[in-house]
Order: sequence, then C-alpha cells, then structure tokens
Amino acid sequence: MDRLTLISLSLLAAACGVAVLALPLLRDWRQRRLAARTIDAALARPRVAEAPRAAPAHAAPAHAAQPDASAAAQPGARAAVPTGQPGQPARPGAAAIGAQLGAQLGARVSERIDAHWLESRLGRAVVTPEDQQLLEQCGWHGLKARMLFGALRLVLPLALSLAAMLGHVGAGAAVMLAWGFGVFAVAYLVPKTLLRRRAAARLRLVDDELPVLIDMLRLLQGVGLSIDQSLQVIVAEFGSMLRVLGPELARANQQFASGRSREQTLLRISRLFDNEDLKGLIMLLTQVDRHGGAVQEPLRQFGLRLQEARKARMKEQIGRLTVKMTAVMVVSLLPVLLIITAGPGFLGVIRMLEHMGGTQ
Repeated sequence: MDRLTLISLSLLAAACGVAVLALPLLRDWRQRRLAARTIDAALARPRVAEAPRAAPAHAAPAHAAQPDASAAAQPGARAAVPTGQPGQPARPGAAAIGAQLGAQLGARVSERIDAHWLESRLGRAVVTPEDQQLLEQCGWHGLKARMLFGALRLVLPLALSLAAMLGHVGAGAAVMLAWGFGVFAVAYLVPKTLLRRRAAARLRLVDDELPVLIDMLRLLQGVGLSIDQSLQVIVAEFGSMLRVLGPELARANQQFASGRSREQTLLRISRLFDNEDLKGLIMLLTQVDRHGGAVQEPLRQFGLRLQEARKARMKEQIGRLTVKMTAVMVVSLLPVLLIITAGPGFLGVIRMLEHMGGTQ
C-alpha cells in the first residue's frame, strides 16, 4: 500500500467521523427551522383573516345586487327543475337512502365481527393488552387499528412461512418444517418489535415537546385565557409543532366536547405516556380546573424545574458522547497523525534500505 492510498483512507475515515458528529447538529437545525416556519405561519393567519375585513363597505351592495339581478334575469329557472309528480316515488332519493343504510349496516356488522374476534381466545392471544397500549402510544386508537394489527400478525407470518416451505419443497420434510417455523416465528415477532420502537421514539418526542407545551400554556394563561381555551388554541394553531401531544390533546378536546370531564380526558394522556413530568403537568392542570386559581406562576416554576432536569440529562449525554468521540478520534485522527509525524521517517528508512540493497 503506497503513501497516497494511506492518506486517502485516513482522510476518508476523518470525513466519516466528522459526518457522524455533525449529523445530530444538522437534525437539531432542521427541527428548529421547521418550528420557526410553523410559528411564522401561525402568526400570519390572523393578518390574512383581518385583510378582507378592511375592504371598503361600499362594495357590499354591488355584490348583494348581483344575485337579485341574476334571479330576475332567469325567472323560469326554478320552474325548470324537475320536482317529480305527486304519484311517482323519488327513485334517486330512495337509492341514496338505501346505499347509506347498507353502508351503516355493513359498518356495524364489521365492528361486531371485529369485536367478537378480538374478544375470542385467539384474538386475546394475538392482540394482548400490552399491544393495545403500544398501539395507543403510537397514535393508533380504536377497534380498527387493533383489528389490522391482529390480522397483520396472523396473515403475514402464515403467508411468509408457506412461501418459505414452498421454496424448499425438494429439500425434505424436516428442512421445510424448519424453514416454515423459523420464518413464522420471525414474522410474528417483527410487527411487535417495530411497534415498540415506534412507541419508544414517540415517548422520546414527548420529552422534547413538553417544555414547548408548558411555555405555550404559560403565555396563553398570561393573556387571560382559561385552561380549555388555551388547549383549544394550542391544538388549532400549534398542533403541527407538537407531533405527539398535539393529536392527543385534539382527541382530549373531542372527548371533552362529547361530554367527558376535563380531568378524565387529561388523565387518559397521563396513563398513556409513562412520563413523570407529563403526569405532574396534568395533575397541576386538573387541580386548577377543579379548584380554580392562577396557574401562570406554577407553570413558570414547573418549566424552570423541567429545564434544570433537561440540563442534567444533557450533561449526562455529553459525558457519554465524549467517550464515544474518543473512539471516533482514535479511528479517524490517529492514522492521519501517524502519517504526518512518522511518515517522513518511515519513508527515509525505506529509501535507505533500498539504497543499501542496491549497493550490495
């Protein structure tokens, strides 16, 4: 291996190390940019909504006179619409009503079949309570999500194991059974593994979104809004920033509008995500909603305590990252340093040995 190859490999290793170190910084910069765009778009909506109100008032009569003029120009327009004779039934309306009733009946039957299948022994074995909690943590609620997950865990392993057995038909019965059992076991465990990874990723996002939620609540409470109004504004204007808590708060608002209490809707979120900080925030909101009082100062103190906890966690992560960076520096920078410092000496020794061998 010549000198240029060594230098190229060393530079390539150094570039890979720099790329590994710069990837978290680029990801953080992208998230901040998306958050800034979302905030700018949310602030620009009230301006766009106020622009039509500032239009001159004299334009309204002209627009209002247009429908009257068009109606006067077409006096027989309504008479030309077929209304049907008194003795004839409205066939299109009956067909539409029949289709709607059929769709509703089919939906009810499918829900009953799905519920009956999930309540059976096979359904409870395939879709366990742990799987239901993981599905809800991933943002997939309802009977349909559980039904699809259960069907996936049954149909996919059976199809793949059958394909594996058909692919090894000539290898013997033992080999076919081994391939079928192995493929079935792997395909049966893969969906739950992916579900756990997605749930863990969303739980990590909850830790990142919780300080933003606290700051928004504190600002809206300082303006004078109530807890319900603050949650409505957060879901409507800043729901895209909160990719995990936004949909859950929207679901909580829907449940609150359907008749449940605010305490029940918020406690569902605290039970869903096993996060102590989130549980503390929801307990604070439920106490304020039940007994009343000012919540701005407790939210400020809670946010400060949460920031201190995040700083401690970041320091711990930085300490771990330092150890990992040592290995990266040894792999990427040490060969370059050896080439730069010891390279000329090694080349001189090699040339001297070649010269001595040539003279002999």
